[in-house]
Amino acid sequence: MASRYRFSVDGTDHAVSVEDSPEGVSVKIDDADYFPVDATTSGVPGLFSIIRDGVPTQAYVTRDGRALRVVVDGRVFILGPVGAAGRGRGAAGGMTDPPGTITAPLAGVVVDVRVKEGDTIAARDVVAVVEAMKMQNEVQAPLGGTVKRVTATAGSRIEKGDLILEYTPAEE
Repeated sequence: MASRYRFSVDGTDHAVSVEDSPEGVSVKIDDADYFPVDATTSGVPGLFSIIRDGVPTQAYVTRDGRALRVVVDGRVFILGPVGAAGRGRGAAGGMTDPPGTITAPLAGVVVDVRVKEGDTIAARDVVAVVEAMKMQNEVQAPLGGTVKRVTATAGSRIEKGDLILEYTPAEE
């Protein structure tokens, strides 16, 4: 089963599917065909080595506010959240929760809960990790705020749409 992500580049929304199989990782952007990708991290934070179609390259990724700034072969891409209010789920899928709640983007086992009641969270902070199909999926906060209640616990089974936590959104 593929993991799906949505992002915006220069105001154009895109859908990306990432398929992990015994043969390796394949990526599909929008309606194009899947293509194999070999990506590894290096010792430098944000630096990735990528091999696509046998051609090696590097990508450098940094945060730029709520977006990601990606530099590949001298080209700069700003990947921003998708949606009218800019509240895409980020690394865990394209689901959008109402402000104040974070739900599971997929069914699986909660392997880590990284926040507790009273914690302050920022947009894109990882609040939990859900494992499905031997892949760990980070669940990110769509907005900043203060955690009111955490309902997910490490080791428990969770279904798509189940409440992970409630928070009070920060004033904009």
